[in-house]
Amino acid sequence: MRAWTHAGAALLLSILYVGALRLPGLSAFAIDFISNVGQILAAGFAALTCAVAARRNVDRHRAVWGWLAAGMGSWCLGQCVWTWYELLGRSVPFPSLADVGFLGFPLAAGFGLLLWLGTQGNQLVARSRDVIAGGIIALSLLVLSWVTALGAVVEAGAGDGVFALVLSLAYPIGDLIMATLVLIALTRGRTGERTSLLILALGLTVFAVADSAFVYLTSTSSFSSTDLVSNGGWVAGFLLMGVAGVWARHDVDSAHGTIEAALPRPSGMRIGLTYLPLLVAGAVVVADLLRNGAPRVELLLGVALVGMVLTHQFLAMTENQRLLTALAEAQDQLRHRALHDSLTGLANRVLFADRLDRALIHPDADVSVLFCDLDNFKQVNDQLGHDAGDAVLKLVAARLLECVRTSDTVARLGGDEFAIVLEGSGDPDAVAQRVVASMQAETVIGGQPIDTSISVGVARHEPVPAASGHDRRAGSSAPLNTPAERDAAAAQLLRQADTAMYAAKGAGKNRVSS
Repeated sequence: MRAWTHAGAALLLSILYVGALRLPGLSAFAIDFISNVGQILAAGFAALTCAVAARRNVDRHRAVWGWLAAGMGSWCLGQCVWTWYELLGRSVPFPSLADVGFLGFPLAAGFGLLLWLGTQGNQLVARSRDVIAGGIIALSLLVLSWVTALGAVVEAGAGDGVFALVLSLAYPIGDLIMATLVLIALTRGRTGERTSLLILALGLTVFAVADSAFVYLTSTSSFSSTDLVSNGGWVAGFLLMGVAGVWARHDVDSAHGTIEAALPRPSGMRIGLTYLPLLVAGAVVVADLLRNGAPRVELLLGVALVGMVLTHQFLAMTENQRLLTALAEAQDQLRHRALHDSLTGLANRVLFADRLDRALIHPDADVSVLFCDLDNFKQVNDQLGHDAGDAVLKLVAARLLECVRTSDTVARLGGDEFAIVLEGSGDPDAVAQRVVASMQAETVIGGQPIDTSISVGVARHEPVPAASGHDRRAGSSAPLNTPAERDAAAAQLLRQADTAMYAAKGAGKNRVSS
């Protein structure tokens, strides 16, 4: 929900931008200055956030966000050239160096989206299906663009020369291709990716509409720097793409990319996004034909027939979706059981190791491990039975979860041993003290009061400037680039925490040692 709040703020900011352009009393120079600087800042913001998303991504999408950032940076440079011409009081030639920067955006961003699709599966049937779905989306968008703007641009520019006409058409066609690619990616994306992808798709769509409006208005000599659709659309599009870059970083920091991440889940979006452009394009074509006096009976009968075929296909795909959803839920349950302790519901050793490995990937990782062992737990089992012991373990698990953040990982390693992974906690000793204090609360199992206490050992991997050395042991700052290095660092952290825990036991139990 916060992501859409940011997206709404981006749209509001673009409306304020257009409102500023329409303030009464502004000179032509002031209007051009606000218009150009606003577009530069919006494109620069989008390029920056996508570049940061690329830097934070350590998985398959690093190059994707890198190419998106490059495309947005190219557009920003093109706008800088355009601004330079206008600030000098010169009319911008067509074509110019600004067009090189502008057209670099669909080329680089389109290549990045192709890379995204290339990481989403290699099955021949799935690929063929996506090609057909992409063709449906692309042709639908082409029809929609032709009826609303593209046809008029071709007709108006027929006498301006082939090169100028091709260059004019390159803008809306490039945007059409990008919109097609991002819609296909959206239908196939993982659940955790869909927020950033959907905002990116919205931004590209708004940008495409602005580009088409600009080309159309330019061809009819009616473009103005205060135009809401074109200028406002460019700013809104880039601001939305920037928000997508921000939330792509949140996706990286979530469980995305870990072994417990779910497979792409089927949804109505997979069906709807393929056919929605087709329905819109069909409605526009029908309205255009009726306006131009096409045979109404034959046209309406044909539309009804196509509608019935599409409805039949939609219902069949909906049933397939229901079956796939049931299968995905069963897979999620099996995955959860494989990665979580059946008694307490905490992470098990496998998931603990994966979370610790993921935490150590980042070069600036500030990671701590707390090794926790209940004191005198054997007496509970011996005196009250294993059912009481299981009840104590469940209670301890709940108290441990209350002592940490939702982003931290609490695991049961076996028996009465627990471990916690803290990322960027700042003061792991304070967390360990909370853990010890939480066990002092009264514990009653089956009407029998039980004394519970816990000993905690703390080990920390602290980042320091990389220039200070190349030591790759736990506690050093050198990037852990390979799985073997991260495994060694994780094992070292766990050994240090285990040793510290035994030191706490030897010092009298019910305490923290680091």
